[in-house]
This record gives sequence, structure tokens and C-alpha cells, in this order.
Amino acid sequence: MGDNEFTKILGWPGYRVYRHEINEGTKSLRLWVRRKRGNRKLICSGCGRRFSDAHDSNEREVRDLPWGEYRTTVIIEVYRVCCPECGVRIEKVPQLPSKAPFSKRFEEAVGLACESASVRQVARQFGLAASTVRAIDLRYLERWSATRRRDPLLEMGVDEIYFGKQMKFITVVSNLETGEPLWFGQDRKQETLDEFFPDTTKRHTAETRDGSLRGHVAALHQQHYPVGAELSHYL
Repeated sequence: MGDNEFTKILGWPGYRVYRHEINEGTKSLRLWVRRKRGNRKLICSGCGRRFSDAHDSNEREVRDLPWGEYRTTVIIEVYRVCCPECGVRIEKVPQLPSKAPFSKRFEEAVGLACESASVRQVARQFGLAASTVRAIDLRYLERWSATRRRDPLLEMGVDEIYFGKQMKFITVVSNLETGEPLWFGQDRKQETLDEFFPDTTKRHTAETRDGSLRGHVAALHQQHYPVGAELSHYL
């Protein structure tokens, strides 16, 4: 199978495979990729400005989804740009969401697996350390949170949950209309919930048409404690 076939199977838009290496003994596949000829616009990872010239380039190894029983590593040629605002910065590559040595779709597969299995089970499935799985899952959730639709916060609930002898109690703030938890704070003191209000009031007031949330939050801020054990602390 030639490099063109590997390029089609890899399916990285704008990139082509120019070298490959298969090790049947270790069941591993290594693919070297670089930009296609028509894909020459470089984007600064700091500010998003586009450039046509590169400052320099190097290779970066990332783990991608396996091809059958073969563990796949992609060695991608990445560039740095000389940005007038950010200085010398690495280019933005959609397939590389972070500095971690994993492709975006590999991290999405790990994050999706974490939705239905424990960290230890996912770690065994992908051959990773549990701490690595937790870090990948956190990045996966952060990307999901940044792109999802956010409902306006019009009705808010505050509750406390007993979390064991070490942590004891945590304070939970949720959207009563959607049932979505919005924020967690350690302990159940007044200072705990105070951490939630300063930024949240400013952000969600802009999302309501009549600005009524500000008054609700101010009223709740005066009377939110003591908090009972049931989820009945309505805004």
C-alpha cells in the first residue's frame, strides 16, 4: 500500500502521508505527514492571525487512533510563525488540541469512553496511566463546554452534598430549568458560595432580556444560608 492510500485512510484534512513504517513485531504503525501543497496558510496559535511564511519547523509525535491491532503514531511537521503581536509562536493545528502527545480524535475517544467507564478501565483499554486519562478527560470536557449551547440562567438552586469524611460537604449550584450543575465549591460555609457570585452575576445578567437575574441573585445572596439537605433552595 502506497502513501496515497495511507493519506486517505488517515483522513487528516490538508495533510498527506509521505513516509510510513510498519513493525509487525510490536504491532505498531508510524506515519510521517506534512501539509499538502494547497494548504500553506499558517495560523498563529495565540491570536489567530494568518501567515504565509514560516519562521521554522520541526517534527512532533502524537498518538492517533489505532488501525486495527496496530498502535498508530503520527509524526507531523509543524511550523512556527513570527507574529508581531505574540512573537514566535507555534502554528494552530486543528488535529492537535494541546501540547500533549495525542491527536484530537484520540482524546475524544478517551473522553467518550470516560462517560461510561471508570478511569482505571479506560486506562487499561488504551494502555495509559490513570493520571493521563484524567488529564485527557478534563481537556475533552473543556472543549465540549466551550462549544456547547448555554441556556440562560433564570432559576437557580443551591444545595449541599455530603462527600465523605475527608472532604465532608460540597456546595452545588444548579440550573433548575435544565437540571444542569453549574458550579461546585468545597465546604458549606457562606464564604464558599460567595466565590460563585462575583463573576456569575455579571456573566448571566447579559443573557437575560430584562436583567431580572441580578435582582434574584442579590436577594439569594442575602438569604442562601442555612442550606437544608434537600434540593429545594429555589431562586
